[in-house]
Amino acid sequence: MKIETYLINLDGSTARLASAKEQLDAAGWVFERYAAYDGRGKNIRDFTQYDDRQAKKILGRSLLNSELGCYLSHYGCVEKFLQTDADYLVVLEDDLRIDNNFSSTLQEILHYLHSQKNIEWSLINIAAKKNKISREIFRTHDYSLVRAYYFPIRGVGLVWSRQGAHDFLKMAQNPCLPVDIFFQNWLIKNGKGLSIWPPLVRPAGLDSDILGTVATERVRRKQKENRDFSFFMKKQLRLLKNNILAYINFLSFKS
Repeated sequence: MKIETYLINLDGSTARLASAKEQLDAAGWVFERYAAYDGRGKNIRDFTQYDDRQAKKILGRSLLNSELGCYLSHYGCVEKFLQTDADYLVVLEDDLRIDNNFSSTLQEILHYLHSQKNIEWSLINIAAKKNKISREIFRTHDYSLVRAYYFPIRGVGLVWSRQGAHDFLKMAQNPCLPVDIFFQNWLIKNGKGLSIWPPLVRPAGLDSDILGTVATERVRRKQKENRDFSFFMKKQLRLLKNNILAYINFLSFKS
């Protein structure tokens, strides 16, 4: 079993890289830095594959160029992974705080999945904020691997299967959603998302360099997003649809 790990880090964010490296080195977890796509300051027209019409249709707003940078960083990690012979890819964002049992627990869970070829899955969220509408598949010590019918939205720590990576690249070439919302919608629909609870990775609580310094500048996010009148309604309908789909998959007893 071979595991690749990429740490997404923006050029110039040396303090974040040093903090993440210190934690991962202490855990004995080998990783490679992946240079994040810097979308800040770019014109939205520079993102030639971006589908603004679809973004407005689904979200009621355009994406921020920084959100597109984050999306393209994750997409690039998956592309690079599929050029290797590794079985699994761990993607980490540099604003992270890892659990003391990160290495041993993740290794044990991936060894279990590697031996259980009948379990279909695309992506594991190892940084879930909540454990909502799920069913336990495997337990090791105090950690549960669950089928996450309502896939968690946080993207600071993820694990890809090769099949999941292939599927993502085929369907995600034209971004129209923030990457974490894309993952959630996709995996709620197909039921192939897993999660580890409690999480092995948590955000350190810093402003996102890739997403810009909205909190630091005290700029309200909605001012940058240029939301239209339908934004709130579309968000509520999306959440309702996701809840219904998650419960349908849960009640089908798919494990």
